[in-house]
Amino acid sequence: MAEQVNILELRDIDKSFGGTHALRSVTVTIRPGEVHAIVGENGAGKSTLMKILCGAYRPDHGTIVLNRAPVQISGPQQAIGLGIGIVHQTFTLVPELSVAENIFLGRLPRTPSGLVDWNRLYQDADAVLQRLELDLDVRRPVRLLGAAGRQVTEIARAVSLDAKILILDEPTAVLGQNEVEKLFSVIRGLKAQGVTILYISHRLAEIFTIADRATVLKDGQFVGTYDIDGSIDRTFLVGKMVGREWIDYFPERTRDHGDERLRVEGLTREPIFEDITFSLKAGEIVGLAGLVGSGRTKLCKALFGAAPYDRGAIFVDGQQIRVRSPREALDSGIAYLSEDRHHEGVVLALPISMNITLPVLDRFAPRGLLNLSRESQFVDDLMTRVDVRSRGRGQTVGTLSGGNQQKVALAKWLATQAQVFLLDEPTVGIDIGAKAEIYQLVAALAREGAACLVVSSDIPEILSLSTRILVMRKGRITGELDPESATEEDVLHLAV
Repeated sequence: MAEQVNILELRDIDKSFGGTHALRSVTVTIRPGEVHAIVGENGAGKSTLMKILCGAYRPDHGTIVLNRAPVQISGPQQAIGLGIGIVHQTFTLVPELSVAENIFLGRLPRTPSGLVDWNRLYQDADAVLQRLELDLDVRRPVRLLGAAGRQVTEIARAVSLDAKILILDEPTAVLGQNEVEKLFSVIRGLKAQGVTILYISHRLAEIFTIADRATVLKDGQFVGTYDIDGSIDRTFLVGKMVGREWIDYFPERTRDHGDERLRVEGLTREPIFEDITFSLKAGEIVGLAGLVGSGRTKLCKALFGAAPYDRGAIFVDGQQIRVRSPREALDSGIAYLSEDRHHEGVVLALPISMNITLPVLDRFAPRGLLNLSRESQFVDDLMTRVDVRSRGRGQTVGTLSGGNQQKVALAKWLATQAQVFLLDEPTVGIDIGAKAEIYQLVAALAREGAACLVVSSDIPEILSLSTRILVMRKGRITGELDPESATEEDVLHLAV
């Protein structure tokens, strides 16, 4: 049998930032035309390794070998010239421009007189999308696309640069199940055309669905590369990522439920959601499933006063309330953890302490003068409770890992002493260990008598964490399921 030729080798890669050793002698080999997953907890070195490959960072030591030849990648443009493209976790598109303009941004075809050659632009964009077997209107402004349309536009842009190696960083973080299947179809098509995919995801079920092999990094070091061929399972892979055996990271379901905390009757915001009726009891964790665009997030925002509703009634602890602003919601005991951590959950440029006390600052400044010692003690206690791992309360949130940013966002709402928690995609984009810690925090809230509504696109998460499951489709609740007997197919049946 002929020896497998690698398209890419990263040999003994080292990278440090000040006193932090991000990568230590990491060696990874990539075969042509494979889907190769790079997995590990936050801080394992995945992003640093990919940024070295696409030219954003330079390694302190080590060699990159591309098509058997050593190369030095001094910047992103050189990486693109070598056929290496990346699709980042956060969208980098220009919303007001069309799909075609975004695909060829900075490379618009010109007529001899120097004007944009619109006909050629649209033809070239159509050709790229045909290669991906996608039917998308190239003249449509990106701002009118859903998450899946934006994601494939990002991929189309990389493909238009003739990328032979394509890095996908958390490509399904904002996609629902149907959109994920469409993305996987695109990935399989690219693989059939000989494109090599480096796939970064915290969703391990996806790894076993789409990847040929997986490389595990831990604490900046190479752990191993494993064939995804049925010989390993999720428990094995998680054990390699966290460095210990990991059987089940979901807490035991809460069984004792108290009085009704929240009741919603006939809540409607046309045409987004209609006639929404449900209740939450103290001690319950109710999952809210549904595809992206089903209205789940807009419903949560309406309950929190961050978006309007046309009619319907909201009751907290038996008292009807009218929620017209987040402040009114907080005063009524409702807190909302946004799915958009970076733009709505935390203020990245501010320190941990200011993020946590932002909604309750008046508690520490009754006469307009901030009592720093009281605030500091309060923040330290909450950081201990949610186990924020940092250099201290003064560290800026933007320098924390994704999991620790999410803990800060949750701690901010714990500070309010709310009794109804609307948790929108609480574990999106964080590693397996941080997910387990978030699950334990949610379970602790329920045990303490809070009522939790958890919105998630991760169906196994919904099935394992919830005491009841509500499913939304096209703005309506289509059914309620018992998670102890329901299957993923049952959830999808109600969601599509």
